[in-house]
Amino acid sequence: MNIAIVTDSTCDWSPEEYEQNNVVMVPLKIQVGEQTLLDQVELPSEEFYDRMLAASEIPMTSQPSPGDFVAVYERLAGEGFDAVVSLHLAPVLSGTLASAEMAAKNVDIPVAAIDSKNATSSLGLLVEKACRMRDGGAEFSAIVSALEAATEKTHLYLAPESTDNLVKGGRITEEQAQGAAMLNIKLVFALDETGRLVNLDKVKGSKGIIKRFVEAAVAHAEEYGPLRLRFMHARNGGEVEKLIDALEAEGIEFEVAGIDSCGATVATHAGIGVIGMAVSPANG
Repeated sequence: MNIAIVTDSTCDWSPEEYEQNNVVMVPLKIQVGEQTLLDQVELPSEEFYDRMLAASEIPMTSQPSPGDFVAVYERLAGEGFDAVVSLHLAPVLSGTLASAEMAAKNVDIPVAAIDSKNATSSLGLLVEKACRMRDGGAEFSAIVSALEAATEKTHLYLAPESTDNLVKGGRITEEQAQGAAMLNIKLVFALDETGRLVNLDKVKGSKGIIKRFVEAAVAHAEEYGPLRLRFMHARNGGEVEKLIDALEAEGIEFEVAGIDSCGATVATHAGIGVIGMAVSPANG
Protein backbone atom coordinates (compact mmCIF):
# COMPACT_ATOMS: atom_id res chain seq x y z
CA MET A 1 0.00 0.00 0.00
CA ASN A 2 1.01 3.59 -0.64
CA ILE A 3 0.60 5.10 2.84
CA ALA A 4 0.50 8.83 3.63
CA ILE A 5 1.57 10.26 7.00
CA VAL A 6 -0.29 13.30 8.33
CA THR A 7 0.24 15.24 11.55
CA ASP A 8 -0.52 18.72 12.87
CA SER A 9 1.59 21.79 13.51
CA THR A 10 2.11 20.96 17.20
CA CYS A 11 4.62 18.34 16.03
CA ASP A 12 7.02 21.33 15.81
CA TRP A 13 9.15 19.93 12.99
CA SER A 14 10.85 22.35 10.63
CA PRO A 15 9.42 22.73 7.09
CA GLU A 16 12.52 20.95 5.80
CA GLU A 17 11.92 17.93 8.05
CA TYR A 18 8.32 17.57 6.87
CA GLU A 19 9.48 17.71 3.26
CA GLN A 20 12.39 15.31 3.72
CA ASN A 21 10.15 12.74 5.40
CA ASN A 22 7.15 13.23 3.09
CA VAL A 23 4.84 14.15 5.97
CA VAL A 24 1.80 16.40 5.51
CA MET A 25 1.27 18.96 8.28
CA VAL A 26 -2.18 20.41 9.01
CA PRO A 27 -1.84 23.72 10.91
CA LEU A 28 -3.73 24.79 13.98
CA LYS A 29 -4.91 28.39 14.12
CA ILE A 30 -3.47 31.02 16.47
CA GLN A 31 -5.30 34.16 17.55
CA VAL A 32 -2.92 36.98 18.46
CA GLY A 33 -4.83 40.15 19.27
CA GLU A 34 -7.36 40.61 16.47
CA GLN A 35 -5.51 38.40 14.00
CA THR A 36 -5.99 34.67 13.39
CA LEU A 37 -3.06 33.02 11.63
CA LEU A 38 -2.07 29.50 10.59
CA ASP A 39 0.48 28.01 12.99
CA GLN A 40 3.90 27.43 11.39
CA VAL A 41 2.54 28.50 7.98
CA GLU A 42 1.63 32.16 8.41
CA LEU A 43 3.23 32.39 11.85
CA PRO A 44 6.60 30.61 12.35
CA SER A 45 7.71 30.02 15.94
CA GLU A 46 10.26 32.84 16.06
CA GLU A 47 7.70 35.40 14.90
CA PHE A 48 5.17 33.95 17.32
CA TYR A 49 7.58 34.52 20.22
CA ASP A 50 7.87 38.21 19.30
CA ARG A 51 4.11 38.60 19.08
CA MET A 52 3.58 36.75 22.34
CA LEU A 53 6.05 39.00 24.17
CA ALA A 54 4.28 42.09 22.84
CA ALA A 55 0.75 40.86 23.64
CA SER A 56 -1.02 41.83 26.86
CA GLU A 57 -2.82 38.46 26.98
CA ILE A 58 -1.52 35.03 26.01
CA PRO A 59 -2.49 34.01 22.46
CA MET A 60 -5.24 31.46 21.88
CA THR A 61 -5.03 28.37 19.67
CA SER A 62 -7.85 26.56 17.91
CA GLN A 63 -7.97 23.26 16.07
CA PRO A 64 -8.28 22.74 12.32
CA SER A 65 -11.83 22.10 11.16
CA PRO A 66 -13.03 18.70 9.90
CA GLY A 67 -13.20 20.34 6.48
CA ASP A 68 -9.51 21.18 6.65
CA PHE A 69 -8.73 17.50 7.17
CA VAL A 70 -11.19 16.32 4.50
CA ALA A 71 -9.42 18.56 1.98
CA VAL A 72 -6.04 17.03 2.90
CA TYR A 73 -7.26 13.43 2.88
CA GLU A 74 -9.06 13.86 -0.45
CA ARG A 75 -5.98 15.45 -1.99
CA LEU A 76 -3.85 12.52 -0.84
CA ALA A 77 -6.38 10.07 -2.26
CA GLY A 78 -6.23 11.94 -5.55
CA GLU A 79 -2.43 11.67 -5.52
CA GLY A 80 -2.70 7.90 -5.38
CA PHE A 81 -2.32 7.12 -1.70
CA ASP A 82 -4.21 4.03 -0.53
CA ALA A 83 -4.45 4.90 3.20
CA VAL A 84 -3.56 7.63 5.69
CA VAL A 85 -1.99 7.46 9.14
CA SER A 86 -3.01 10.73 10.82
CA LEU A 87 -1.22 11.25 14.12
CA HIS A 88 -2.18 14.16 16.40
CA LEU A 89 -1.65 15.82 19.73
CA ALA A 90 -3.54 14.57 22.76
CA PRO A 91 -7.27 15.41 22.76
CA VAL A 92 -7.01 16.69 26.36
CA LEU A 93 -4.97 19.55 24.85
CA SER A 94 -6.97 20.26 21.69
CA GLY A 95 -9.93 19.19 19.60
CA THR A 96 -7.64 18.51 16.63
CA LEU A 97 -7.99 14.72 16.84
CA ALA A 98 -11.80 15.00 16.94
CA SER A 99 -11.71 17.00 13.70
CA ALA A 100 -9.47 14.37 12.10
CA GLU A 101 -11.74 11.54 13.26
CA MET A 102 -14.81 13.26 11.85
CA ALA A 103 -13.06 13.88 8.54
CA ALA A 104 -11.88 10.24 8.36
CA LYS A 105 -15.51 9.12 8.12
CA ASN A 106 -16.11 11.27 5.06
CA VAL A 107 -13.39 10.15 2.66
CA ASP A 108 -13.09 7.10 0.45
CA ILE A 109 -9.71 5.75 1.60
CA PRO A 110 -8.91 4.27 5.05
CA VAL A 111 -7.75 6.89 7.54
CA ALA A 112 -6.47 5.99 11.01
CA ALA A 113 -6.73 9.10 13.22
CA ILE A 114 -4.48 8.30 16.18
CA ASP A 115 -4.27 9.90 19.62
CA SER A 116 -0.54 10.35 20.25
CA LYS A 117 -1.20 11.18 23.92
CA ASN A 118 1.66 13.61 23.41
CA ALA A 119 2.58 16.97 21.89
CA THR A 120 5.53 18.89 20.46
CA SER A 121 8.78 16.85 20.37
CA SER A 122 7.23 13.67 21.78
CA LEU A 123 4.62 13.78 19.02
CA GLY A 124 7.58 14.26 16.69
CA LEU A 125 9.17 11.03 17.91
CA LEU A 126 5.99 9.12 17.09
CA VAL A 127 5.73 10.68 13.62
CA GLU A 128 9.35 9.61 13.06
CA LYS A 129 8.40 6.04 13.96
CA ALA A 130 5.51 6.13 11.51
CA CYS A 131 7.86 7.29 8.76
CA ARG A 132 10.44 4.59 9.50
CA MET A 133 7.78 1.88 9.37
CA ARG A 134 6.24 3.26 6.17
CA ASP A 135 9.65 3.49 4.51
CA GLY A 136 10.42 -0.06 5.67
CA GLY A 137 7.36 -1.37 3.86
CA ALA A 138 5.16 -2.09 6.90
CA GLU A 139 1.47 -2.72 6.37
CA PHE A 140 -1.09 -0.04 7.29
CA SER A 141 -2.54 -2.07 10.18
CA ALA A 142 0.93 -2.84 11.56
CA ILE A 143 1.87 0.85 11.59
CA VAL A 144 -1.33 1.75 13.40
CA SER A 145 -0.91 -0.98 16.03
CA ALA A 146 2.75 -0.11 16.61
CA LEU A 147 2.01 3.59 17.04
CA GLU A 148 -0.81 2.94 19.48
CA ALA A 149 1.57 0.81 21.57
CA ALA A 150 4.41 3.35 21.26
CA THR A 151 2.34 6.16 22.76
CA GLU A 152 2.64 4.41 26.14
CA LYS A 153 6.46 4.51 25.96
CA THR A 154 6.85 8.07 24.68
CA HIS A 155 7.25 10.80 27.28
CA LEU A 156 7.72 14.57 27.47
CA TYR A 157 9.31 16.64 30.22
CA LEU A 158 9.44 20.42 30.14
CA ALA A 159 10.49 23.28 32.38
CA PRO A 160 9.68 26.99 31.93
CA GLU A 161 12.37 29.60 32.49
CA SER A 162 9.78 32.12 33.67
CA THR A 163 6.41 31.79 35.36
CA ASP A 164 4.91 34.80 33.54
CA ASN A 165 2.74 32.81 31.13
CA LEU A 166 1.79 30.31 33.82
CA VAL A 167 0.34 33.22 35.77
CA LYS A 168 -1.42 34.69 32.71
CA GLY A 169 -2.86 31.28 31.91
CA GLY A 170 -4.12 30.78 35.46
CA ARG A 171 -1.93 27.74 36.20
CA ILE A 172 -0.31 29.43 39.21
CA THR A 173 -1.08 32.60 41.16
CA GLU A 174 0.97 35.79 41.15
CA GLU A 175 1.82 35.15 44.80
CA GLN A 176 3.11 31.66 44.00
CA ALA A 177 5.17 33.04 41.13
CA GLN A 178 6.76 35.71 43.30
CA GLY A 179 7.61 33.13 45.98
CA ALA A 180 9.21 30.85 43.44
CA ALA A 181 11.23 33.70 41.94
CA MET A 182 12.54 34.78 45.35
CA LEU A 183 13.78 31.26 46.09
CA ASN A 184 14.97 30.58 42.50
CA ILE A 185 12.51 27.70 42.34
CA LYS A 186 11.80 26.23 38.90
CA LEU A 187 8.81 24.07 38.04
CA VAL A 188 9.20 20.85 36.08
CA PHE A 189 6.20 19.45 34.20
CA ALA A 190 5.44 16.24 32.36
CA LEU A 191 2.63 14.91 30.20
CA ASP A 192 0.66 12.18 31.96
CA GLU A 193 -0.65 9.00 30.32
CA THR A 194 -3.43 10.96 28.57
CA GLY A 195 -1.23 13.86 27.47
CA ARG A 196 -2.36 16.27 30.17
CA LEU A 197 0.27 18.70 31.49
CA VAL A 198 0.95 17.95 35.17
CA ASN A 199 3.33 19.29 37.80
CA LEU A 200 6.18 16.83 38.28
CA ASP A 201 8.63 18.54 40.60
CA LYS A 202 10.09 21.76 41.99
CA VAL A 203 13.84 22.23 41.67
CA LYS A 204 16.48 24.82 42.45
CA GLY A 205 17.52 26.89 39.45
CA SER A 206 18.49 25.89 35.94
CA LYS A 207 20.99 23.32 37.21
CA GLY A 208 18.15 21.66 39.09
CA ILE A 209 16.14 21.40 35.86
CA ILE A 210 18.98 19.66 34.06
CA LYS A 211 19.56 17.32 36.99
CA ARG A 212 15.86 16.38 37.09
CA PHE A 213 15.75 15.75 33.34
CA VAL A 214 18.83 13.54 33.58
CA GLU A 215 17.21 11.57 36.40
CA ALA A 216 14.14 11.01 34.21
CA ALA A 217 16.29 9.86 31.29
CA VAL A 218 18.25 7.47 33.53
CA ALA A 219 15.00 5.92 34.77
CA HIS A 220 13.77 5.39 31.20
CA ALA A 221 17.15 3.99 30.11
CA GLU A 222 16.93 1.44 32.92
CA GLU A 223 13.46 0.47 31.70
CA TYR A 224 13.90 0.64 27.92
CA GLY A 225 17.64 0.43 27.22
CA PRO A 226 19.04 2.81 24.56
CA LEU A 227 16.91 5.93 24.10
CA ARG A 228 15.87 8.14 21.23
CA LEU A 229 15.53 11.76 22.34
CA ARG A 230 14.19 14.97 20.82
CA PHE A 231 14.60 18.30 22.53
CA MET A 232 12.61 21.50 22.26
CA HIS A 233 13.06 25.05 23.47
CA ALA A 234 11.84 28.60 22.98
CA ARG A 235 14.97 30.71 22.47
CA ASN A 236 16.95 28.69 24.97
CA GLY A 237 19.14 26.44 22.86
CA GLY A 238 22.11 26.94 25.18
CA GLU A 239 20.34 25.10 28.00
CA VAL A 240 19.46 22.24 25.66
CA GLU A 241 23.15 21.88 24.80
CA LYS A 242 23.99 21.81 28.52
CA LEU A 243 21.35 19.11 29.00
CA ILE A 244 22.78 16.99 26.19
CA ASP A 245 26.26 17.36 27.71
CA ALA A 246 24.92 16.27 31.11
CA LEU A 247 23.23 13.23 29.58
CA GLU A 248 26.46 12.25 27.84
CA ALA A 249 28.40 12.69 31.09
CA GLU A 250 25.92 10.35 32.83
CA GLY A 251 26.81 7.63 30.35
CA ILE A 252 23.29 7.07 29.06
CA GLU A 253 23.10 5.45 25.64
CA PHE A 254 20.97 7.70 23.45
CA GLU A 255 20.66 9.29 20.05
CA VAL A 256 19.43 12.83 19.40
CA ALA A 257 16.63 12.78 16.84
CA GLY A 258 16.31 16.56 16.64
CA ILE A 259 16.04 19.88 18.42
CA ASP A 260 12.77 21.74 17.83
CA SER A 261 11.62 25.32 18.26
CA CYS A 262 8.68 25.04 20.62
CA GLY A 263 5.43 25.97 18.90
CA ALA A 264 2.44 27.93 20.09
CA THR A 265 0.53 25.15 21.86
CA VAL A 266 3.20 24.70 24.53
CA ALA A 267 4.87 28.12 24.34
CA THR A 268 1.66 29.96 25.19
CA HIS A 269 1.65 28.22 28.58
CA ALA A 270 5.37 27.76 29.22
CA GLY A 271 6.69 31.00 27.75
CA ILE A 272 10.03 32.09 26.34
CA GLY A 273 12.96 30.12 27.73
CA VAL A 274 11.17 26.81 28.18
CA ILE A 275 13.17 23.67 27.47
CA GLY A 276 11.83 20.16 26.97
CA MET A 277 13.00 16.60 26.49
CA ALA A 278 11.04 13.89 24.68
CA VAL A 279 11.96 10.27 25.34
CA SER A 280 11.21 6.98 23.61
CA PRO A 281 12.98 3.61 23.30
CA ALA A 282 15.54 3.67 20.48
CA ASN A 283 14.55 0.15 19.48
CA GLY A 284 10.86 0.27 20.34
